[in-house]
Parts: sequence; C-alpha cells; structure tokens
Amino acid sequence: MSKIFHNPEIKQINFLDERFYTADDITYYPSVTTVLDVFPKGYGYIQWLKDLGQNADAVMERAGTVGTNVHNAINKYLNGLELLWATEDGKPIYSIEEWLMILKFKEFMDKFKPTIETSEGNFVSNKYKLGGTIDIVAVIEGKRWLIDIKTSNAIYTTHELQVSAYAHLWNEVNLNRQIDETAILWLKALTRSEGKKGAIQGHGWQLKTFDRNYSDAFKIFEHTRIIWDEMNKNYRPKNLVYPDRIKLK
Repeated sequence: MSKIFHNPEIKQINFLDERFYTADDITYYPSVTTVLDVFPKGYGYIQWLKDLGQNADAVMERAGTVGTNVHNAINKYLNGLELLWATEDGKPIYSIEEWLMILKFKEFMDKFKPTIETSEGNFVSNKYKLGGTIDIVAVIEGKRWLIDIKTSNAIYTTHELQVSAYAHLWNEVNLNRQIDETAILWLKALTRSEGKKGAIQGHGWQLKTFDRNYSDAFKIFEHTRIIWDEMNKNYRPKNLVYPDRIKLK
C-alpha cells in the first residue's frame, strides 16, 4: 500500500488521500473507517457533539492527535525502540494522558505476553474492494486475536464493525492463520482491577470483546458498504500533486 508516489522523471510528488488504499498504484479502494463514516453514530454521540457546541471541532482534533501519538508510540515500542517521556533537556514528548495510556499498553504486554504477528500492517483487498491498517494481530494463549487500539472515551458499534472488516482482510491473505477473536484494546476503560479469571484487563484498560462472532458483525458492515457506495458513486481519492524540487531563479 502506498500513500506517496515520487516520479523523478517528471519531478513530481503525488500525495494520496489517506482514506484510500492501493496495492498497484492503479486501483484505489476506500478505507474501512471511511466506509463506516455513513454508519449512524447514535443519539449519545450526537448529543455529545451538541453539548460541545463550537468547541466540537477542537475537541475532536485534540482526540485525534492523542490517538495518533499513542498509536505511533506503541508501534515504535513493538519494534524494539526505547520510548522516553521527555527529551534530554526535559521537554515532554508526550502529554501525561498519552504517557499513561502507553504505560497501560506496556502492562498489557507484560502481563499477558502476546506473540505479535503484525503491527500497523496495511492490507488491500480486491475481493472486498477495501483497504485498512491493522493495529495488531497477536497470539494469546493459543488464540489469534485481531486487536484495534482505542483511546476514545467510549466504544461504539462502528468499532466492532471495523475489526470485523479487518479480520476479513487478514483472513483473505493468511489462509493458514485465520483470526479466532477480534477485540478492542481500550486504553481509557473504566475498569478498576484485573477482573474475573480469564479477563484480559487492568486498571483503566481492557481487551474488550463482543458477544457476536465477527463474521456476523461483518454482515452489518457489508450493508453499510452498500449505502456508502450509493452515496459515493465513481469515487476516487483526492490526489495532491507537488513539484519535488524548487530553486530561486
């Protein structure tokens, strides 16, 4: 999957919209999360936005920044890099909120010792005409889990549909390593303890599972895709084109 294409022959850089994926630089498919934009958010979410009023955009932008920072840090951690809360001169790299969620992820890793099979893996499916980035696929106690990391204040139905779609993207190219379970690693959970036997959680974090099988959830995603296709006929990514060099004449 590519998002930046550099053509030195014509001295041009093309930046592909992050909401679309391609495997061959020719055919583009929407991301799973893009399709889920048309799924009803529910009364609670809409009321929350109304309560925020003019601050809604700023709050959502801040939440997106926190999520991105935590995801990037976790990916570095899984790739063996040392994470520091602050630079050598004491300037914070992460907010306290972000750092605490990163530490919760470390606790998950230390206590349950998952075997990570992929981290931030990009997948493109010609079968489903979809693309997506899978946060984690890991084996825990003999089961293969597809896990999406969330730093949000709540877990929504769209999150369940998201991981169900990711599981199908993974299964398509991993015939001998099929997903057993899907879950959200919620780093803002209201849990106060390790929970009952068998629970994968700690104080303030939880590996949240779902009642139905992910294949059943994917059926709802497919209905959502029909609606998205109806609203986005002849879709194509926004392609920003820039020169790759400049010089004062």
